[in-house]
Amino acid sequence: MDKRLEDRIWRISHLYSIRNKRKKLVILEPNRAQKDFDSRAHTRNIICKSRQLGFTTWESLDELDEVLFTRNTDELLIAQDLDTAKDIFSNKIGLAWNNFPLKHLYQVDNESARQLKFTFSDGSMSSITVESSGRAGTYHRVHITEFALVCAKYPDKAREIIEGTIPAIPRNGRLDIESTAEGEIGAFHDMFWEAWNRGEPTLPAEFKAHFYSWLWDDEEMGMTAPLPNLPKEFLDYQKKNDLTDVQISYYFQKWLSLDKNWDALFRQYPTTPEEAFTYSGHKLFNIDRISVLKRQCVFGERERDWIYYEQPRLGHKYVLAADIAEGVGQDSSTCVIWDFTPTKPKVVAIYRSNQIPPDLFAYEMRNGGTKYFYALAAPERNNHGHATISKLKEIYPEDRIYADDKGQYGWLTTLVSKPRIMYDLSTAINDELVDIPSMPLLVEMQTYDKEEIQTNKFDPDKTKHYDLLMAAAIGFQMRSELSQPAAVEVFKPDWSTKTAPQEKIVTIKPKW
Repeated sequence: MDKRLEDRIWRISHLYSIRNKRKKLVILEPNRAQKDFDSRAHTRNIICKSRQLGFTTWESLDELDEVLFTRNTDELLIAQDLDTAKDIFSNKIGLAWNNFPLKHLYQVDNESARQLKFTFSDGSMSSITVESSGRAGTYHRVHITEFALVCAKYPDKAREIIEGTIPAIPRNGRLDIESTAEGEIGAFHDMFWEAWNRGEPTLPAEFKAHFYSWLWDDEEMGMTAPLPNLPKEFLDYQKKNDLTDVQISYYFQKWLSLDKNWDALFRQYPTTPEEAFTYSGHKLFNIDRISVLKRQCVFGERERDWIYYEQPRLGHKYVLAADIAEGVGQDSSTCVIWDFTPTKPKVVAIYRSNQIPPDLFAYEMRNGGTKYFYALAAPERNNHGHATISKLKEIYPEDRIYADDKGQYGWLTTLVSKPRIMYDLSTAINDELVDIPSMPLLVEMQTYDKEEIQTNKFDPDKTKHYDLLMAAAIGFQMRSELSQPAAVEVFKPDWSTKTAPQEKIVTIKPKW
């Protein structure tokens, strides 16, 4: 046996044929993006990419190679619709198999428009299948192409994949999800950003995020010549992103080919992950400012569903604002704690959970509020907020709960008040007047569109509900409402019991 056949990369780059961009039949020569991904891949990968980088081709041939050289493995590739699935099978997998130089050594047990199944000499079998949705059964490796498009156009398919196909992949199996972006809501958006913001995974089942911009397309770039007299906005973009004359010329021509549509350009040929998910220029918060703040983020200290970015300090004035969810398993109940003592107000803690009912959420508010020396509590009183406020009044001093001019407890969000609080916070962010070290909160700010301001109802079909952002905006309004108690009783909850925690009370007389 030729020793070279033991080298997977050698096999892929010497045994498998593709049609290149000029429609010529050639042996695959892995490009820079494909090589980079292969060298850094994890057991679970999610890839946000520019168009035409060849990830579907690479994955198709890598899976085919694994099936041909590994016994007892079943692999699946999922596309957005049946026609696309058949096209991938015919023009990538089928093409490579039909031109495979060692084809005569294999016994084909089944060959259809969407599946190849091979029988080995010892009776074992391996297969590769292409489908348009999740299927029952266990696959050792699954590749999902253009998953953002599946999420946007076929939400039932996306749900089937997330709830059925992905959990069935064994722990030692492999899952790769790749797509160009399709807007700022949907499972692909949320899964990518969760992995990207977390960084390197520590567990096999955690996703590793990869981003490949149009700058990885060396073949296209090599055919581009510098253009003279580019518009000023492109020259500014070149300077901002440190691009060469050839690169910005290529980018300009892509803009022209997309009918000068900036949204389509950012989505299909993104320079940064933020651009990839940005559909319009109607963002409430300045994207450049959010990017700066994201680079300054800290992980914080996790304790259950709380993240503490700074421990409480005597003499500081704190506000705890809360957005209460409609129900368990839907949107999240959230808290954001502000410290208004520094010259620049700062978010010092956040809480987020979609598994806690409104009445028990009051206990989390109480725990966070007492930790920060009886922070002024400002729960939103819309909808289920009434249940939270009712319980909070039983377990938290009423004079430390925000009440409006009419004496009603809690903050009422309306189509009149919502624009005001959102614009107040965006002005503070854009003018660098506040400090936000929280990545989850900044991600919500990054994607918040001005049109969202006119929405004041829960939409179960959306995956982005901006719950932390709403709590932060309410809390920022409390900066003029602050007063301080003469003394505070700090609750020390005992979580060893399964019921409401027992408490030890310590009285502190802060020197305000």
